[in-house]
Amino acid sequence: MPVFKRQFKLSGVVAPQDQFHQLIMGPALATLTTEQYIAPTIVQVNITVPSVETIGVPQYSPTVYGEAAGSYNPAGNCQGNFMSYKFQPNNNCYAYGCNITPNTFPQPGRQSGYLLTASDFQQSVAALGALVSGYAVKDGLQLAGKTMAELLVFKSSKQGTNPHPGIGSGAGYLGGHFVALMVSPAGSDANWPGDYHWARCDNSSGSCNSWSQKDGSDQVTNFDFAGNPISNPATANWTVNQGPVSTTNTSELVVAYEFYCFMFVPESGVSII
Repeated sequence: MPVFKRQFKLSGVVAPQDQFHQLIMGPALATLTTEQYIAPTIVQVNITVPSVETIGVPQYSPTVYGEAAGSYNPAGNCQGNFMSYKFQPNNNCYAYGCNITPNTFPQPGRQSGYLLTASDFQQSVAALGALVSGYAVKDGLQLAGKTMAELLVFKSSKQGTNPHPGIGSGAGYLGGHFVALMVSPAGSDANWPGDYHWARCDNSSGSCNSWSQKDGSDQVTNFDFAGNPISNPATANWTVNQGPVSTTNTSELVVAYEFYCFMFVPESGVSII
């Protein structure tokens, strides 16, 4: 009987078996022709970290920027790109968190020239969380704290400071929404490559106790990985059973994503790919 290598279910990172969203690099990019790839567009991005190079990112439809993420409305966000069968597989948790659908399975920092690599996930939760959130800052997100109390303080400092377009100043206008970052470093057990995950607040201008998430190419839901409503991502269940490791090792690999921080997504000024 052949021994198979487990194909992991990843939430944010592009899985090795996902041939639709692999980067185009080196000689393949230099000789690029549109007939070579399924994606109708290959967006070229200049990377500066970890090294200077140009990459090609397959894009399956033009980027759509959603309106203010003020409630749980998956079918209405970004013209339905998170739910449509045509676009859903191309937008991951980071796209949903930012309320932007680049249709590229976007990665933190990539639009800004910072590329996450496999070696980046060979770090502690603290180091990996700092790296992923730091790359998200490069894309326009803002750190908002590591506890719900800190998030609420940040929220108070934001509300009413920016005028609402066409309406003017208002004490309750926030000018964006909150997201939460969870990370899972690589592990030696069954060669888990590491991953990250984002959840999005659905009442950022209110009590911030209603959240939702999109797990990789899956549909949007307002439940955590255990099927519980998400009232606080810092205490939600982000544990995933990845199933048997191989045909010769039937023990199941259980992976935990650990909460790292809250971040703020402004309604304008965020760019991802």
